[in-house]
Amino acid sequence: MKRGNDDSKNKQHAIELGMLPLSVLMLPDRDDRRKEIEKRWLLDGDPTFASKALASQAPLSQLEDLLVCVFFLITMGGPLMMIFLFHVLLFLGTWSQVAVYLTTVVLLCFHPLPTSKSFAQREYVVKFSQVLYKYFSYRFVWSGDSWEKARDGPCWIGAAPPHGALPIANVLCMPAINCATREFVGAPASVVAYTPFLRYLLLFGYCPVNASSLTRACQDDKCVGIVPDGIAGIFKNNERDEVVKLKHRKGLAKLAIKQGLSIVPAYSHGNTDAFHVWYDKWGVLETLSRKLRVSLFIPYGRFGLPIPFRCNVTMAFSAPITPVQANEPTQQEIDKLHDQVLNRITECFDGYKDCLGYGAKRIVFV
Repeated sequence: MKRGNDDSKNKQHAIELGMLPLSVLMLPDRDDRRKEIEKRWLLDGDPTFASKALASQAPLSQLEDLLVCVFFLITMGGPLMMIFLFHVLLFLGTWSQVAVYLTTVVLLCFHPLPTSKSFAQREYVVKFSQVLYKYFSYRFVWSGDSWEKARDGPCWIGAAPPHGALPIANVLCMPAINCATREFVGAPASVVAYTPFLRYLLLFGYCPVNASSLTRACQDDKCVGIVPDGIAGIFKNNERDEVVKLKHRKGLAKLAIKQGLSIVPAYSHGNTDAFHVWYDKWGVLETLSRKLRVSLFIPYGRFGLPIPFRCNVTMAFSAPITPVQANEPTQQEIDKLHDQVLNRITECFDGYKDCLGYGAKRIVFV
């Protein structure tokens, strides 16, 4: 179904990035890419998408499948391997071996990453991004004119839970939004930028997740994405519900009002399907993770390894919410904006869960 003339408020739209040809992704100018995508690859509901209409998987070759497996085995498995190796050396190795190990860790933590804006458009990066889109059948979905408002309006902070073991949808947003609409960076937990191997996920662009960095990025004409439930959200999900640790986390609403920043509420469908996680049932690892701001758990997927299951991942988003700026916002103003964000996130979940194949699930804020 190609785009029609009905731009009514509730009409649903989708872009399946996993189906985009490489020739479109490789166009040198972002505006040309956007126009081509909107002209030929934008799907419409009638006015909404039918049940499981967007639940199909993009075609993937065996070589592409292998590339993704190796990539995640390195980025997700690398930190686990380093921890295991440390314990082995601590009990069985010599002091010189421990010293070499620690030196290697420091180099892996702090060696410079490419920062050029053109990095994400290098041919090999674009080609690998396309493979990731295919593996996860990555999609954007929205209603009405949310796409146009997010594309053309003031810079915004995207708030897209849930975190899951790894926020796949949010990671893929970095190359996808830069390709299709405007300049965009992610804002992960600070420790990610210094975690060996895992930090390579940030090659698509990132900024620190603190108030000043988020504000500065928007002032520099960049949109920013965060996972608002953060580390706490990893430990709350279950197979029946999508549990989001966000009910009382109102810092984003306060920042948006103080700085006059827009918020794009969103929901990352599929994040919690990519990995299973193991952690203790007594909450010890959860407590330590939150205090240390480090995720302490064991993720596992295909073959019992830190390789994500091949699941469909979709970013559903709504139109930006722009609050009235106030240097000293009242609690009532903060609560009102926070409730708006939660309501929009709920709409992003409930409005598309059926067409994406998640009809039996519900969202719960805690």
